[in-house]
Amino acid sequence: MDNRHPAAPPSSHGSGGYEKSDLSAKAIGIFGAALAAVVVLTLLVAAWMLGFFASWQAQRDTPPSPLATTRAGVPEPRLQVDPIKDLRSLRAAEDEILMSYGWVDRDTGTVRIPIERAMQLLVERGLPRPAASERAPAARTRGGAP
Repeated sequence: MDNRHPAAPPSSHGSGGYEKSDLSAKAIGIFGAALAAVVVLTLLVAAWMLGFFASWQAQRDTPPSPLATTRAGVPEPRLQVDPIKDLRSLRAAEDEILMSYGWVDRDTGTVRIPIERAMQLLVERGLPRPAASERAPAARTRGGAP
């Protein structure tokens, strides 16, 4: 009795291995080289077209107006680029004013003194009393009778 399976095709090869008649390494290499050449050619054509159309569009464009190059300043209020830096510089300027001597108005002789010195003088001298002309008049009662 024959031990071969009836559905198995007859084997003409005497030795085992792989099917050598379907694909060859040479055909796969040629296909890969052709595919690489088509990809490179496509990229070159696309780059050329991009350059061509960019120069074509540049020739068709009208030059910008001379007024387009002069820009007006950004109107107020402007956005803060660095709010932390802005706050620090504001506080430093305020501290400079509050903690130093300086003229407010030389013509009238008005000066500013450091806030610590002003508080010390206020404690020593007390609050100034308003003049009689500056005092508020007494409140009147309703009905016209004093």
